[in-house]
Amino acid sequence: MSFSNRQEKQQKLAELREAIARLETELERDQEQELHQAIDHLDEHFEVVEVKFNNLKTFWSTLKSDWKKDKS
Repeated sequence: MSFSNRQEKQQKLAELREAIARLETELERDQEQELHQAIDHLDEHFEVVEVKFNNLKTFWSTLKSDWKKDKS
């Protein structure tokens, strides 16, 4: 293997390592952004769950009242 060929390979390896480091940094930023977006939408999910829970409580209350009326 000639000296220049070896230097070229080392240079290519260095470039690849830099590219990998940039991609890893970009991937970490993307993952962090996805987490922030998910956290931002948590309030919306909680609101939906709260509405459904309140509907269920209303339904249960109505069901109990109707059942008590039928029993009487």
